[in-house]
Amino acid sequence: MHTIYDDIGINYSVQRRTDPHIASQLFSELKEATRIVNIGAGTGSYEPENIELVAVEPSSKMIAQRKIGSHKVEKAFAEELPFENNSFSHAMTVLSMHHWGNRELAFREINRVVTEKFVAITWDPKSDPFWLTRDYFPEIHAMDKCIFPNIDELSEHFDEVGMRPLQIPCDCIDGFLAAFWKKPEAYLSRDVRQSISPFSKIRNLSDGLQKLKEDLASGAWVRNNRSILGSTTLDVGYKVVWAKVRNA
Repeated sequence: MHTIYDDIGINYSVQRRTDPHIASQLFSELKEATRIVNIGAGTGSYEPENIELVAVEPSSKMIAQRKIGSHKVEKAFAEELPFENNSFSHAMTVLSMHHWGNRELAFREINRVVTEKFVAITWDPKSDPFWLTRDYFPEIHAMDKCIFPNIDELSEHFDEVGMRPLQIPCDCIDGFLAAFWKKPEAYLSRDVRQSISPFSKIRNLSDGLQKLKEDLASGAWVRNNRSILGSTTLDVGYKVVWAKVRNA
């Protein structure tokens, strides 16, 4: 089966890297893990090095970019994990659930192969847009509200679901959608946009990009976003989520 990252995954390992500030927020929920399955693992970002881990990734293009010596990877989808029951203590996923074709089936698989905890980084569809999706690409916010899971959906499949805001640092080196909240000129780069999946789904990027370019040149962007310019981290609706699996 073809995946979106077979099309947009060029140089993904360069643009999308483990940010240490974000990693520390994720790893705090994996402290008790003894064996992890990383679902939608991509090129291997955010995989703890000191814990046994097996990556699951459906895109050959992404697998090919994994570093030599990284954790073992299985080419598979979240909906059909190639493991025996109770094979892992924890499952993790980073900004992947909105790409799963059948989340109900994927969650069932997680409950089957994991004994303790599911940990994820995701985005809360109840969140307000940040400046990029408010002023330049509102269609991204509208689209993401429809494809990301909310806490009610997670609670249907897991127990004791909790979440807290993911604080994104101003110097974030992981180039996901909101990573450049304090570096607006980055979004004008095609290489940056290439590794951010929502941009691949918008038919007409030119209007938003031109408006951003003009606002940067005129100083309008600074005037409109002065309130965040002194911040070192920002909460724009991304969450660290954890939940107890149903068979634990």
